[in-house]
Amino acid sequence: MTSRIRQFVQFGLLTRVGEQTRRGRPMLLYRAPGSLFIPFDVTPLESDRQLGDVLFEGAQRRLSRSIGTAWVEAAERRGRPLGLHVYRQPGGHVAENVEPRPAPGEEDNAFFMDLLSDEQPAVWDSWGVLHLDHAQAKALQRELFELRQRYAGGGQGTTRSPHLLRLAVAPLHEDE
Repeated sequence: MTSRIRQFVQFGLLTRVGEQTRRGRPMLLYRAPGSLFIPFDVTPLESDRQLGDVLFEGAQRRLSRSIGTAWVEAAERRGRPLGLHVYRQPGGHVAENVEPRPAPGEEDNAFFMDLLSDEQPAVWDSWGVLHLDHAQAKALQRELFELRQRYAGGGQGTTRSPHLLRLAVAPLHEDE
């Protein structure tokens, strides 16, 4: 342990701030810095493109499980189990959704529109490619930031429960 502490002090990860007297030798006290910067080129990451995977994998797992749990609850409220719904859209494109079996004559995506009702859990997960020019993409980025800020404060005197949130927009790189 002593050799690790020496290394941490050498690399600026700990600073000696004092000692506490006790029987025998005094106990040395250390403090971690308020912030650190660790360049990724000194980490074992093979590529900086792995950053999202490494940094967000725990949150992504929690979010995926939470979405799945809420979807199961919403499907049960509709009285139908979830499954993979594969269908052809009017333009001929084949689409797929995880949703309950549609009722006869029910519109495609009816489940997702039902999720917006007050009786259903507050869950939404949507993926897609938007074709935006730079100004539109920047406007969307800023609106997502403002939306997050608006709801981050919560409300006074209300009962709040935690909800995971993912707001994302990024240029789609062709190699992905």
